[in-house]
Amino acid sequence: MKLCTKKAVEEARERNLQLPEEKNGLILTLTNTDGKKYGGMSNKPLEEFKEFVEIASRADANVLEIGAAYGTPYLMETFKKESMGHYTACELVGDQLRILATRIEELDPSKLSNLTLVEGPFPRKEVVDHLQEGGYDAILALHVFQFLTEEEVVEAFKQVHRLLKPGGKLFAKVMTPYNGITRPEVLQKRAEEVQNYLVHKTRPLPGFVKNALARSHIKDSVTDDLLKALGITTDLHVFQFDRDVMKAFLESENFLIEICEYSPLNFPPFALDGREHLTIVLQKPN
Repeated sequence: MKLCTKKAVEEARERNLQLPEEKNGLILTLTNTDGKKYGGMSNKPLEEFKEFVEIASRADANVLEIGAAYGTPYLMETFKKESMGHYTACELVGDQLRILATRIEELDPSKLSNLTLVEGPFPRKEVVDHLQEGGYDAILALHVFQFLTEEEVVEAFKQVHRLLKPGGKLFAKVMTPYNGITRPEVLQKRAEEVQNYLVHKTRPLPGFVKNALARSHIKDSVTDDLLKALGITTDLHVFQFDRDVMKAFLESENFLIEICEYSPLNFPPFALDGREHLTIVLQKPN
C-alpha cells in the first residue's frame, strides 16, 4: 500500500522512530510483521551503480528502489542532488519507510514531493498494483531478490520487465551459494543442479534454500552468535543465485544483459573466492 509521506513523518515523530545504530558495519533491519528479520542495511558510501544515481538525478527521471530500507546510500545521495526526478521507495517494513521519510524531511522538506512510499512485499499484487507499468527509467534492488522463493524470483524479473520503460535499466545485487559458510557437500549438490538446468532449461531454477539457518546447510564454524550479530536470528528461506543460470534465464526473459558477474564480499566469514555476490545490470530493449 502507499503511504502519505507527510503522514509518515508525523507518525515517525509521534512514535519516536529513530534510525538504529550501526553495528558490525550494518544497520540492522526491524522485525517484519511475519516475525522475521532480514539482515541489515549498509550505510557505506557508494561504490558501484553510480549510473543509477546519475539517472535518478535527471529532472525528468522516474526511478524505483525495491528494498529501500531506512534510505540506502543511493537514495540519500540522490536526494542530496540539486536536481532530481521522482523516486519511489518500496519496502517490506513500513516503519523503515517512516524513518526514511523523516531523513528526507530533515535533509530538505521540499523534496518530500519527489518521494513516493510503497509498503509491502515485492513482487506481490498488493505492491505491484501501486507501481507504474512501463514507467521507470531505472530500478534498484540491493539484496532483495535473495529472500524470495523460486516462483517469486521468476515473477520479480517479469515485473521488472513490465515496470521498466523501453531502454530502462535494472541494477541489482544478490547473494550466491559461494559465500564461505555453506557446506562443501551442499555446494556439490548445487553444482549438479546448475548443470542440469543449463542442459535442459527447465524450472525450477536451482538456488532455493528452505531454511538458510539449517545446520545441514551451514558450516559448523559459523556460530549462532555470529549470525545474531548480523541480524539473522529467525529461520527464513533464501534464494542463492548462480551466474550461469541467471544469464540463461534473463536472456529467455528478453533482457539485454550488460553485467551478470560475480563480485567479492570482503566481510568474514562471508568471503570465499570472490564469488560471494552476483552483480546484475540489465536493460529492457527499446
